[in-house]
Amino acid sequence: MNLETELAQIGNRKDKIAGAVNFPIYHSTAYIHPTLEEQTEYNYTRLGNPTRNVLEEAIASLEKGERGFATSSGMAAIQTVFSLFSAGDHIIASLDIYGMTFKLFEEILKNTAIEFTYVDLRDTEQVKGAIKANTKAIYIESPTNPMMQEVDIRVVAHIAKEKELLTIVDNT
Repeated sequence: MNLETELAQIGNRKDKIAGAVNFPIYHSTAYIHPTLEEQTEYNYTRLGNPTRNVLEEAIASLEKGERGFATSSGMAAIQTVFSLFSAGDHIIASLDIYGMTFKLFEEILKNTAIEFTYVDLRDTEQVKGAIKANTKAIYIESPTNPMMQEVDIRVVAHIAKEKELLTIVDNT
């Protein structure tokens, strides 16, 4: 199927209630249950929402991934991704990153003993030189914020793959 067709078909034939061709946006925060003891697939919108489920399925399908995740903001997405890491893990990140991301890394995640090294990701020798035994990922902004530097994602991802590291790309 062509990408344009795939995009046009997101949510098509998924509305089991009314049969809407275009999947509706559910604004509800709470959902009814048959009895107090019986729960349905949806309990409270922060735990699950039909509209978000369709979006997450579409993300997974389009990206050829196992799962897709939708968050309320870019910072929520970054926090979610960094929950993959543990104390003692090392992350390589760009010297030039969004101020709130830097603050998250330096003021919150460092308290969990995750270590960060900042390098110019446009310089492959700096990237390679920053890799340690405990390095788990390379974090890229594309383009960077605030300097709008462009990192060659393919080159950095190749370095990461050679060393069995995750590549995380934020292009919000």
